[in-house]
Amino acid sequence: MIVKLTLVNFMAHGESVFEFATGLNALTGPNNSGKSAVVEALRCLAENPAPKHVIRHGAGEARVEVLLDDGTRVAWVRKSKYAIYELTPPGAAEPVTYAKFGRTPPEDVLAALRLNAVHVESGEDIDVHLGNQREPVFLLGKPGSVMASFFAASTESAHLIAMQNLLTDKVRKAKQEKRRLEAETAAARRDLDRLARLPDLEYALETGRGMERVLTGLAREIPALEQALAAREAVSRRAAALGGRQAVLAGLRPAPVLAPVAELERAGARLVSLRAAQKMAVGKVTALAPLSAPKVLADAASLARTTDTLRRTSAALDRARRKAHGLSSLAMPPATFDVAALADHLARRQTLAVRKAGLEKKFAAGEGLSPPPALSDAGPLFDLVSELSRLRARLAEAVSALGARTARLDRLHADIEKRLDQIGVCPLCGNDLRSETFLAVAGRAS
Repeated sequence: MIVKLTLVNFMAHGESVFEFATGLNALTGPNNSGKSAVVEALRCLAENPAPKHVIRHGAGEARVEVLLDDGTRVAWVRKSKYAIYELTPPGAAEPVTYAKFGRTPPEDVLAALRLNAVHVESGEDIDVHLGNQREPVFLLGKPGSVMASFFAASTESAHLIAMQNLLTDKVRKAKQEKRRLEAETAAARRDLDRLARLPDLEYALETGRGMERVLTGLAREIPALEQALAAREAVSRRAAALGGRQAVLAGLRPAPVLAPVAELERAGARLVSLRAAQKMAVGKVTALAPLSAPKVLADAASLARTTDTLRRTSAALDRARRKAHGLSSLAMPPATFDVAALADHLARRQTLAVRKAGLEKKFAAGEGLSPPPALSDAGPLFDLVSELSRLRARLAEAVSALGARTARLDRLHADIEKRLDQIGVCPLCGNDLRSETFLAVAGRAS
C-alpha cells in the first residue's frame, strides 16, 4: 500500500508531498489545481507511457516517488529523451537504478508496486487500480463481453469478489448501526421530553433565590439593630453614671479667685538677683580694701573700664537699696496650696459635660427610631430552603444527563459521518454518500 507520494516538477506540481492515511483518502480542490495530475503521476509510475508533456516548464526532469508500507521506495524519473526507475529496498542506503528497459517497466518495479493492468483474451489491458474523470475503474464503462473475459482470465477476480463481500458486510453492519443509532436517538428524544419541565423549575428557583436574597438582607440587618440597641443601653447606663457624678459635684463650693501674682513674682525674682549682685559687689570691695593703690600707668583704658563698671555697679546697688526699702513695708505673700488636683477635677468635669452633650444628641436621634420588628416562625423558611436545595440537586442531575445525551448524540453523528466516509458510494444508486444529506433524509424518515 502506498503511504506517501512525492511529485517534483511534474505538470502543475513544483514540489508536492501527499501522505495517505489508512482507508479512504479524498483529494479535493478547485479546477486546474492539479488533482488529475496526481492520478496521472501514479499512471506514469505504473506504466511508463510514451513521452508526454509532464515535465514542468523550465525544469530539466520530472520525478514521481512513492513510499510503500513495507519501507520500499520506488521513483520514476522522466527526462526529455528517456526515463529511468529507482528502486530502494527497505534498509538499503543507495537505490538500484534501471535504464534501457524499453517501454514496459522492470519486473522488480512492477512486483513492488502491484499496480499491473490485467490482460484479457480480447487483447485489451484492463486497469483495475487507476481511473480518470472520463473512464471509471472496475470495468463500469466496459461492455459485458469484456467484463466476462476479465473475470474469466483475471487473477484478481477472487480479490474483487472478496472486496464485494466486504462491502456487503459493511453495508449490513452500517444498517444495523443505523437502527441502533435511531433507537438511541429516540431514547434521547424521550429523555429530552422528560426534561421539558426544566423552565418551570428554573422559574421556581429564581423566585426562591429572590426570597433568599430578601431574607439574607434581613438577617444582615438584625445584628446591626441588636448592636444599636446594645449601644443605646450602654449609653443609658453611662448617662445615669454621669448624672450621679454631676449631683455630687453640684454640692461643691466654687474655687477661690486667685489674685494676679505675676508682677509680684517678677519683683521677687529681681530682688533676689539684686541681693546676689550686692553680695558680689561687697565681696569685691572687701577683697580690694587691703590692696595698695595701683601705680599710675600711662594707659588708663583698663582703669577707665573698671571705674565705669564700678559706677554702674554702684548705681545698681543704689536702685536695689531703694527697692528693698520700698518692699520692706510689704507683708510676706500668702502661702499657696497645690492646685493640680483642682485643675484635674475641672478637666474631668469639662470632659463629662462634652460627653453628656453627645449622649443627649444620640438620645434625640434614637427617639425617632421605630421599635424592632417581631421575629416570626422560621420553620416555613427552612422548609423552603430545603426544597430549593433538593430542586437544585435535581436540576444539576438533569443538566448533567442532558449534557451526556448531547455528547452521545454528537458522537453518534461523528460515527455516522465516519461510516459514510468509509462506504463512500451508495451500493444501490451509485451516488456519493454525504453526511449532511444522509442525516437529513434519515431525520425525515424517522
